[in-house]
Amino acid sequence: MRDAINVSKAGRPAVLFVYNHFEKAARAQARGLGVADLKIYVFPQYKPGEALSPEEANKAVKAAEDFPKLLLNT
Repeated sequence: MRDAINVSKAGRPAVLFVYNHFEKAARAQARGLGVADLKIYVFPQYKPGEALSPEEANKAVKAAEDFPKLLLNT
C-alpha cells in the first residue's frame, strides 16, 4: 500500500491493487497519508474450489470491467 501512496505523492500516476479483505485498510491509509483520491483496484480473494455466490460473481465482473478504466484514467 505504501508504495502506491508514495508514488502518487511523488506526482506519478498509480493504481493500488488489493484483495477485498484489505480495502478498508487501504482506503484509510490513503486518506490518512493525504492521497484520498488514490485509485484502488479491489479484487476478490477466494479459496481454491470455493463456489461464488451470485452477489460475489457480480462483484468480480464489475471489478474486471473497472480495471481498464483505472489504467486509462491515470
